[in-house]
Parts: sequence; structure tokens; C-alpha cells
Amino acid sequence: MLLSNRIFSVFRTSARGMEAQRIALGAASENIANATTSRTADGDAYALKRAVQEAPEAGGRFGGLLVRAEMEMHRTDPRHMTGSELSTRLTEGDLGPTTEVQEEVRLRAQYDPTHPHADAQGYVYYPDVNIVEEMARMISANRIYEANLSAVQAAKEMIKRSLEI
Repeated sequence: MLLSNRIFSVFRTSARGMEAQRIALGAASENIANATTSRTADGDAYALKRAVQEAPEAGGRFGGLLVRAEMEMHRTDPRHMTGSELSTRLTEGDLGPTTEVQEEVRLRAQYDPTHPHADAQGYVYYPDVNIVEEMARMISANRIYEANLSAVQAAKEMIKRSLEI
């Protein structure tokens, strides 16, 4: 059971990273799709979406376990130190930051007095979406997702080769 926890923690960590990038990619693509939306279904302005990663509290459980492991290294011969106690106490919640989507209303005014949503001065307010910035976010999220996928593939290959021995 101890070995399987260690092996599968690689997959859980990569899955957390892939989930974060999926959320970031979805937020960026939604921003691009709504770049010319002057009003949403509820009548409000479209709010830009940003995927924000929040780290656990300073150090959290992982930090405490790491400090204890370092203390144990001072008391024992470092060549004989194992991380078994540390790895068995970690849960999925300790595998990194969580990702959530936050909204921000930033508008740009465009003069179009014939538009049905124009105000008294003839301005229509659109979300201030920078297409180049959003595309860069999408490319970055895609590359990080691929890196996590490569880590999963490498871990699978190592497990496969270790079983062949």
C-alpha cells in the first residue's frame, strides 16, 4: 500500500496541474468568445474571467512534515533516511494549489449611437479583452498541460519498465 501511494501521488499531482490548466484555458477561451458582448443574459456587462491559483496556507501540512523530516535527518545518518513517513501522511489536498475562476469587470467604451445598448452619449461598453494576451494565456496553459501529460507518460513508462525487471 505504501508503494502504491508513492506511485499514484505522481498521477494525482499531474492531474491537479492539468485541471488547473484546463480551467485557465476555458477562462481565456470564454473571454475571447465574449470580446464583443455588450450585455450578458442578466443585463450586466460581461466580466473577464481569470484562473487564479491559491497556495495552501504558508507551508500547511506539507511544510510541517518537511520540517520534521529535516529534523530527523539531523538525528540519523542521512544516507539511511527514508521518506516513507512523509509520503504516507500526505493526502490529495497537500499536492499543491487550488484553482478557481475569479471575475473582473473591465470595460472599454466604443462610440456607436445606432447600437441598441448605447447609452445617452452614444457609447456602447464592451469587455476590455486583449485578444493577444488571451491567446498567450491559452498557449501557455496548453504547454503546461502538455508538460504535465509528459510527466504522466514518463511515470507510466518507469512503472512499466520496473515491472519488467
